[in-house]
Amino acid sequence: MASTPTTRTKTSPSASFGRRSLGLWSPGIILGLLRVVGQRLWSHLALMLAIAAGFTVAIALVVSIPVYAEAVGYRILRDELSKDESGAKRPPFAFMYRYLGSQTGVIGLQDLTALDAYMMQDGIERQLRLPIQQRVKYVASDKMPMYLPSGTGDPLLWVGMAFASDFESHIDVVDGVLPQVSADGPVEVLIAEELASRLGLQVGEEYLLLGPRSLENPLATPGQDVSQSAREQAEMSVPIRIAGVWRAKDSEDNYWFYQPETLNETLFIPEQSFTERLTANNPKSVYVALWYLLADGSGIRSSDVGATGARISRSITEAGTMLAGARLDISPAQALGRHQEQVQRLTLILTVFSIPVLGLIAYFIILVAGLVVQRQSNEISVLRSRGASRAQVLGIYLLEWLLLGALALGLGVALGQMAAFLMTWTRSFLAVEVREQLPISMTPDAWQRAWQMLALLLVASLLPAFTAARYTIVSFKSERARATRKPFWQRTYLDLLLLVPVIYGYTQLSQRGTIAFLGFGVAAGDPFGNPLLLLAPSLFIFALALVSARIFPLLMSLLAWLANRMPGVSTVTAMRYLARTASAYTGPVLLLVLTLSLATFTASMARTLDNHLYDQLYYEHGGDMRLYDLGWSTEGSSGPAGGFGQPTADSAAESPDQLDEARFVFLPVTDYLLVPGVTAATRVSTSEIDVSAGGRSFQARFVGVDRVDLLNVARWREDYSRESLGALMNRLAEDPSSVLISGAFASQSGLRYGDRFTVRMNDLDVTREVQFTVAGYLSLFPTVYPAEGPFMIGNLDYAFEQQGGQYPYDVWLRLAPGAEQREIGVGLAELGLKTFERGFAPTELVAERERPERQGFYGLLSVGFIASAFLTVLGFLFYSVLSFQRRFVELGMLRAIGLSTRQLGTLLAWEQALIIGAGMLAGTVIGIAASRMFIPFLQVRRGQNSQIPPFLVEIAWEQIGIIYVTFGAMLVLAVIVMVVLLRRMKLFQAVKLGEAI
Repeated sequence: MASTPTTRTKTSPSASFGRRSLGLWSPGIILGLLRVVGQRLWSHLALMLAIAAGFTVAIALVVSIPVYAEAVGYRILRDELSKDESGAKRPPFAFMYRYLGSQTGVIGLQDLTALDAYMMQDGIERQLRLPIQQRVKYVASDKMPMYLPSGTGDPLLWVGMAFASDFESHIDVVDGVLPQVSADGPVEVLIAEELASRLGLQVGEEYLLLGPRSLENPLATPGQDVSQSAREQAEMSVPIRIAGVWRAKDSEDNYWFYQPETLNETLFIPEQSFTERLTANNPKSVYVALWYLLADGSGIRSSDVGATGARISRSITEAGTMLAGARLDISPAQALGRHQEQVQRLTLILTVFSIPVLGLIAYFIILVAGLVVQRQSNEISVLRSRGASRAQVLGIYLLEWLLLGALALGLGVALGQMAAFLMTWTRSFLAVEVREQLPISMTPDAWQRAWQMLALLLVASLLPAFTAARYTIVSFKSERARATRKPFWQRTYLDLLLLVPVIYGYTQLSQRGTIAFLGFGVAAGDPFGNPLLLLAPSLFIFALALVSARIFPLLMSLLAWLANRMPGVSTVTAMRYLARTASAYTGPVLLLVLTLSLATFTASMARTLDNHLYDQLYYEHGGDMRLYDLGWSTEGSSGPAGGFGQPTADSAAESPDQLDEARFVFLPVTDYLLVPGVTAATRVSTSEIDVSAGGRSFQARFVGVDRVDLLNVARWREDYSRESLGALMNRLAEDPSSVLISGAFASQSGLRYGDRFTVRMNDLDVTREVQFTVAGYLSLFPTVYPAEGPFMIGNLDYAFEQQGGQYPYDVWLRLAPGAEQREIGVGLAELGLKTFERGFAPTELVAERERPERQGFYGLLSVGFIASAFLTVLGFLFYSVLSFQRRFVELGMLRAIGLSTRQLGTLLAWEQALIIGAGMLAGTVIGIAASRMFIPFLQVRRGQNSQIPPFLVEIAWEQIGIIYVTFGAMLVLAVIVMVVLLRRMKLFQAVKLGEAI
């Protein structure tokens, strides 16, 4: 009998490890585990790096959320702290400790000693634990009357004397010199330029200040009147000489504790003069004392708010102990509390928003980990058969993932900060705009989330190993024979069951009309403040993705049946393989479908919301800028004369013939074009009118327009009317009395095309009857809201003519790109145009786009899409390579029976094309369906007329095209890799091996 040849198989590191005694966790066992883990990582380096990439991206995403929230929270905090109660600019983290004599009495300089040392040295800095960048001390006396040198007559004005630290470095002496200290003679003072101009004060002039000698009059007793001579003895006289005139170098400088103009009636003197001359006559001469501190708060994070607030409160207590009555008037304490709440809320909102993307990343990690375990499943079964416990097998994988996790943690933290930085520049989905650089740094919350995410990822990545570790060599071979059976979720019909909550959720949304019913303690109708925004559409996308994976084998079977009649075997073989081995490609197909559908939905949602915001603002203002032109009244006033109200009794009785001259005079509207930045302008006037039509009378609105100029300014949307704006304006040109009426107007009045009707107008306080003719219909018109009643659009000049003159009206402007609101205002003032602003769309557009919730939402979606697309491409390429290796023997046998390398390449190309094409098609269809179904419920509620103009869903075809190009390149790359591997394949090795790797 011939002996059967035996094949010596190389023992893997894991198998040799399995022959040892694995019952105890001894040091030797641990060292052996580390050696095995290192060898396994090296032998599957590419797949391990792919898992590390998944870990890194997930950690980066969760880290970016609190880091971004902290950065924009600091921006909001800084902006809030930069204004005082009057709206004036103030540096952030400014502190003003102040003593006011009006509340607790006048004191002496010696009473300030302890608190002054605390504020001007390091005491306050140690207490606040904030670097103090600037300290300013200001001390002032009470107001005193200023007389001529003789002291006779009425006082010229009441002034205070004061000194401020480093005052001379922040002013310009426009006349004279800085005051000097003198032991006798007049006290030299600095006066403000405005005061000198107002009173005609000159350098070198001398005056006399009279003030109380002390708080207690020694010559008076309770209840006794003080005689004139006694009062004169109780008063001190301070002769002064004007040494110089000052003005601020920069009124916006951070130095100024008060606005410089509030110091116009304060006489500044050197501190030594205040101490030696003023307090010598009156020891208690300090009426106001303040210490203005500018701290560096850039290092404060939301987690530090509690401790910082406590330290600020303690500093107030200490200041009050050193000087009774001292208080803290300006500090960031309250704003810091609001900052902490806002950061926490924003972090929570964005975290919930990130769940779909994080789920997609977790699925990628599980998929790649499954590929790793699948390659090592035979090895695992050998270990289990030779005595290794399930815990020991999982321990090997846990060590592997921990090593990868340590690498991913470092990279993810750095990448997360970069992502947060890009989020602060996000304008819309996949659109960034360079702006200021906000402080980006890790916070305790970010570190905590990084560790938590790493722990979750470790658990998720162990799931495939946990399943594989239950098999011995016998049970593994038995299970492998059933590898073609359907996945678990298909066998249990989980995909179909998920459609039930999807249908229910959509029904609830349809009944309520908005997703805000889910609620999250936020304003209703604001999708950027509702963290459950993506719940319903994400569940819809996930359920349909699973259903598409169920349908895909059936589609491949149908295509294979149809391909039987086509020449060539490559196409038929590819389709048959895809139809019969569903479990082999379910993971990559799901990854493709989920990525494409989420990207399509989010891109379309972003475009729809952005365009609707644009439409809303320009519908509200008509153009880039909306002004109200008051004109000049010929009757002595420059305002409107009852343009929107009912006529008074006197005006109603006045005869129309009494309007012999114009009541208002206006500059031509073309003068607006002389303002730099204005490219077009048009007049628009809205009047309340009484309409008589069809035997009925009712109120409506008349909107008068310049039909030619309007075309160059107004933002028009096709659904406002069945005709274009140009066609509608041409209808107004047919007859000056022509008007376009709204549907509500036509329904209420019964008017039809060509009908004439009478309108009573009283924009000039005189009721006039005006004839109009219906020339067309429209649904909407900018600045006009149907909820406010019926309206009609007509010729403004015709309304002026019929009423006997012009009256105040709005002016809509179109501006050049980049035109500044302030520059427009300056240009209008220089031309002498009597207007006031009613809206500036570009500023409001920027303000809305910079809302932290909106910016963070779009930034998170953009970063999440880039991450998921990268991982999807990476996962699919790994799937392609591993699929080739797994089918090495099969492809070798096909090559042996006569298929050429070209045919095998075509076969693999067909497989990749069908998988990618089907995934892209299904993902696009599901994404568009989710957009059409759910985006209408996401309308932002802005004011009472949020539904105007209507919410139009727009599919982001440009972004979808970019996605198609990306995945098309992935297909080409996958095919190239397959062809290279085929050309390098050695036929005799595949035939001799006998089983798939």
